Amino acid sequence: MFDSPIGRCPVCGQMVLLDQTRRECAREHGCDKTIPCPLEQYFTGIDFSVDQPKESLRDKGF
Repeated sequence: MFDSPIGRCPVCGQMVLLDQTRRECAREHGCDKTIPCPLEQYFTGIDFSVDQPKESLRDKGF
């Protein structure tokens, strides 16, 4: 089962996953950086492909 939020992008004309960053979506769909993204407010903004700052606190017992 796949329950990621999706939305139709009027720029690329495709359905895009909104549980990613804008940069990841632009790379996947070949969007140009100079074009404003109409879906920008809906992206999570969290890049889960890199270590998040609080991940290092788990080793310290937090």
